[in-house]
Amino acid sequence: MQELWPNPADIDIAERLAGDDRPKPDGRPWVSIVMIATIDGGINIDGVSGGLGTPSDAERFVAARRNADGIIVGANTVTAEDYQPASNPIAVITGSLSPDPTSRLFSDKDNKPIIYTTAEAARTKGSNFDGVAEVIDLGDSVSPNDVLADLDGRGMQAVVLEGGPTLNSLFLRADLVDEMLVSYSPLVVGGTGSRMVKGPPMPDERRFTVDRVLLADDLIFARYLRAR
Repeated sequence: MQELWPNPADIDIAERLAGDDRPKPDGRPWVSIVMIATIDGGINIDGVSGGLGTPSDAERFVAARRNADGIIVGANTVTAEDYQPASNPIAVITGSLSPDPTSRLFSDKDNKPIIYTTAEAARTKGSNFDGVAEVIDLGDSVSPNDVLADLDGRGMQAVVLEGGPTLNSLFLRADLVDEMLVSYSPLVVGGTGSRMVKGPPMPDERRFTVDRVLLADDLIFARYLRAR
């Protein structure tokens, strides 16, 4: 992989990510959004993102996970992308407890996902996940602040947020995103698919600064840091 800016050189992306500074904010882990988008802003083909990437993008994705203590993902993405257990804990956000408890994400009894949901969903559907996941009741709504506070209490210093677009919007609106790792695919897909962020306009400016730009397999990889 080639770093174009600020230090042009051939690099190892895993080493580059491992050397990044991620200062932990008070009371919560550092949050990194990891996403891929096409030239025309699409984030999937037929509902999944796998067709947009390349081996270099997959390498960057795996490296980002390895440098985090946990993964946060929305229930729709879990289903669409057919998530499986990872080496670090996966936290699923779902107001209605919609994931299928028999799907492969819940197949590792020694590495159970954490599910954050509402009190009503936990009461009516929580027992469906007995033995396969830890269900956390967050009351009337699933607040990003409450999710991060719980993960902080579990000792997590940094987490990656893997979407989807609605979940990205929730965390950005709450101003809880510190870093964005974005891959730009050279494809044009058209259609009416979602953008990287889907939801109401931000309540005020959410500006990020460019930390670096990389190139591999005709993909552009950018690291953005929140300008606070």
